[in-house]
Amino acid sequence: MNALNTRMILEWFGIGASLLVALSLTMQNIRRLRTFNLIGSIAFAAYGAGIHSASVVILNFFTVGVNVYYLIRMRRRDKGPHTFAVSRVDPGADIYVRRFVDFHSQDICRFFPSFNPDFETGTLAGADCYFILRETLPVSLIAFRKGPDSEIAILLDYAVPAFRDYRNAKFFFETAVKEIAAEGDVFVAKAEVPVHKTYLKRLGFEEVEKTDGGVLFSKQVSWQKQQARP
Repeated sequence: MNALNTRMILEWFGIGASLLVALSLTMQNIRRLRTFNLIGSIAFAAYGAGIHSASVVILNFFTVGVNVYYLIRMRRRDKGPHTFAVSRVDPGADIYVRRFVDFHSQDICRFFPSFNPDFETGTLAGADCYFILRETLPVSLIAFRKGPDSEIAILLDYAVPAFRDYRNAKFFFETAVKEIAAEGDVFVAKAEVPVHKTYLKRLGFEEVEKTDGGVLFSKQVSWQKQQARP
């Protein structure tokens, strides 16, 4: 392989590393951002070594160290003890709920395409709404409406990007649920996108039927089953 071919391979490798770093900066999920940025930084450091640029190698090794440090902190935080709580809110009167929904409206619609943010006539109008608090931070907003035959329809179950590790939802459906439901009640939720289907299945929901625009899932409340889980 001659010097020209080697140089071209290095240039394309550098372009690929640049794209990885650029892609990471478009991600809302902080863990994913740092993971992709870490991979891109490692690739850039290798590129710097290939072109014999000490400044590129040093800068990207520093970036690698920063990403590794924060990824380890995130992992320890997720595995460590957390204080969870629920706080009932009124979407029609609570100004923070309005700001929360307005700020995250585009991201909410990624998972709930039919979500209507109008507080007077939309999805949350007349619904029961709860914030899931994690170390006092409101990290999830859950809205539901109780129907006939002990059925509870989940209208919204949204977690902010930095706290999408299922622990908020598990707390709600396995612990906080005792405040809003009785044993034998049935939660129903409609998944309109594949990632929501995966989410519901992981939480123990079972597919019931396909409907217009999505798939209907259900999950029965059972104290004994919940207490047996680790």
